[in-house]
Amino acid sequence: MSLSTERKKEILETVSHLRVTDVRDGMDWVGRHHFGTVSPEIRPLWRTKAAGFALTMRHIPTQQQVPTMTPQDYTKWAYEYWYGEVFANDLADQIDDTSFLVIDTAGTQTPAVGSMDSMIWAALGARGVLTNGGTRDSDETLEQKAIPIWSRWIVQPMYQGRVEWGGHSMPVEIGGQLVRRDDLVVADGDGAIIVPEELIDDVLTYAIQESEGDKVARSALFDVLGIPQSESTRSVFSVPPHPYAPDGEKLRELLKNGKVAQRLESEFQGAGK
Repeated sequence: MSLSTERKKEILETVSHLRVTDVRDGMDWVGRHHFGTVSPEIRPLWRTKAAGFALTMRHIPTQQQVPTMTPQDYTKWAYEYWYGEVFANDLADQIDDTSFLVIDTAGTQTPAVGSMDSMIWAALGARGVLTNGGTRDSDETLEQKAIPIWSRWIVQPMYQGRVEWGGHSMPVEIGGQLVRRDDLVVADGDGAIIVPEELIDDVLTYAIQESEGDKVARSALFDVLGIPQSESTRSVFSVPPHPYAPDGEKLRELLKNGKVAQRLESEFQGAGK
């Protein structure tokens, strides 16, 4: 299965109106209860959301011994040998504006992303970074916010003498989940979830169902509690009503409060629900 760029962009437009929790629900509805959710130890560097199609890559622990040399020789060794040969890659040729970079650092506490490469990747169009490794230069990366990042650690070192380039587009493991190239990655403040490419359509069908059903009750409760309506309560998709969406009667029974019940009745009648 290979999705066209146009189809990928259609999917990403749909996903932009969904939460990670909605996608998690969609995975449940297709029987994948124990798959998809990336370990919660991998967190966003800041509260944000992003989605894209996985461009996977791997950094592998080196078995090379760093030779003894002068600091001047070390500069040449690091930039000509390590970055010129050992860590050289053609990654820039692979990135487009549907890409979500997924980086497996094989358990090493090394950077998968830093202030410079985050800006380069953003300029190439990448939508986000997901890694079981670390973020380096985190103060600058947070100031720039060039690209959304979900990482396991905040780290200090550079790559040389620690990890070698292990290639791209292979299956990797991130936070207990298998990620293959072109699987869908959705991430927000609740973490990240991976949707296998072949399940995307079915998962999104039920993610939309649960999202739209949730908005019915949340919209009414926002009004009861005096919370201004927001994008999170507005219907986006033209789909049949959720067969089990809470209605005014169910919410009144749940809350068992006369004044609240009257207000809920008014809100549901006013909205035609």
